[in-house]
Amino acid sequence: MVVEKIEQFIEAVKDLPAAPQVLPRLLTALNDDNADLDEVGDIISFDPALTTRLLRFCNSAFFAGAEPVATVPEAIGRVGFESLYLLTTAACGAAVFTLPSGCGVDSTDLWKHSLLSAFGTKFVAESIAADNNLLFTGGLLHDVGRIIFARVKGAEYGLMVQQAQSEGINLAQLERELFGFDHAEVSAGLMVKWKIPGPLIECVRYHHRPSEAGPIQREAACVCVGNVLAHTMGQTLVYSADPLDELVNSMNLLGINPENMQDFGEQMKENWEFVNALLRC
Repeated sequence: MVVEKIEQFIEAVKDLPAAPQVLPRLLTALNDDNADLDEVGDIISFDPALTTRLLRFCNSAFFAGAEPVATVPEAIGRVGFESLYLLTTAACGAAVFTLPSGCGVDSTDLWKHSLLSAFGTKFVAESIAADNNLLFTGGLLHDVGRIIFARVKGAEYGLMVQQAQSEGINLAQLERELFGFDHAEVSAGLMVKWKIPGPLIECVRYHHRPSEAGPIQREAACVCVGNVLAHTMGQTLVYSADPLDELVNSMNLLGINPENMQDFGEQMKENWEFVNALLRC
């Protein structure tokens, strides 16, 4: 019943965000030890709009070299496979996190939070030898359901967000009370529609409740911790971060301690300019 309600909720959006179809293929290729530059370049080049944004990233002041890059292979040669995936994922996400005026949610702040969450999740994943590319994507898309809520409910949802902020209420909890489901579940529903790989969907679905995620508890916990790290970066957007017990439970699941959290925070600070460079492109 809840799944059907979420599907109907998503269908109520007239212009759904386009599926980032390149990401599942790119994840598969980058996890293949035999993948080569040409194969990865062909996957990206299949999408002209994505290629244009990727090249803009690579030619921006932060990433640019002495000579501008004009092709995807040149971009790969400049930034390498690892950075290429981060940039490609960011390029896909930037097209998704857009909202019309009057919806009560600042899409720029939401996009910034999503980028910070992606990096936080990546650092946590690396610390436990998990798939950091997969989980970077999970961190980036964990709040895409907020875009759907804002498009369907408009200013009403913006007021709900303000209430969560001012009263210190967990937004996901408030959403469940009022609608019967939360933005994490809507994020997962949209990712199902996009045909994103199942494990990625489930770690997003349960990032507020990692202990309920079954065999992918650790992956969901990575996204939970990454989300909290993003909320600690002093940004203006604070949608009431995960309750303390969720964070503690996630840390226990991953075997990380407060000192590790400080290290992740330092990594986040070191990548602050990288995030801002992506925001400027």
